[in-house]
Amino acid sequence: MKKFTLSLITIMGLMVASAITVMADGTFTGNQLTSAYVPWYQKAAATAGPVEGSAKGGLVLQTGSSLYLEGDSTLHKYQMHANTLLGSAALKSPQGDLAKTLKTDGVDSMELVVPVSTLKSKESGLDDNAYKALSAKDNPAIKFELDSETLKDGIMTAKGNLTIAGVTVPVTLSAATDIKGGSIHLKGVQKLKMSDYKVKPPSISLLVASITCTDEIQIHYDVTFAPAK
Repeated sequence: MKKFTLSLITIMGLMVASAITVMADGTFTGNQLTSAYVPWYQKAAATAGPVEGSAKGGLVLQTGSSLYLEGDSTLHKYQMHANTLLGSAALKSPQGDLAKTLKTDGVDSMELVVPVSTLKSKESGLDDNAYKALSAKDNPAIKFELDSETLKDGIMTAKGNLTIAGVTVPVTLSAATDIKGGSIHLKGVQKLKMSDYKVKPPSISLLVASITCTDEIQIHYDVTFAPAK
């Protein structure tokens, strides 16, 4: 009976430890039920399409695109997933081979928009404080606008302006690029500091402690553009 009790306590302890790990970073560290498991924050946006008011034609963001930001805090890492993504691009020479066009003539314009209110974490308190920090009422969208791009050896280097909380800062993105037919797939990570955009890192006050987010965040994007239908 003692052996059974000890075994039961051990199993319960392992279950609790696993649960704490999952709650801490939002991912599973043990054996997955399926190798196809995708963390909630890496899933595709529920809504993806062109930027409202953009010119017809060109390339538009496709279903299956995803974006999330990841940061750290005094308690654990956190993620915020974009449930809505909007993107539109226009090529300087819209006719012909897409890969050749990107290497020679390039992109005339490109815009990617994330409505702030669609960014969601696993903690509603963090969401509310993040919206306040981002001045969501006055600045309802995070926006990247392209200035220039180069494509070499499967890597696109995109220079442009990123606007967060009404503050615009020049950035250079570097994305792994895959072109198939008329679609272009871009995947990359961009490090940012909230303070560069005059944003105070959000915090949550609990009964026993106060959780404060660190200044640096990472934006992970995995997006596909294709001709508008």
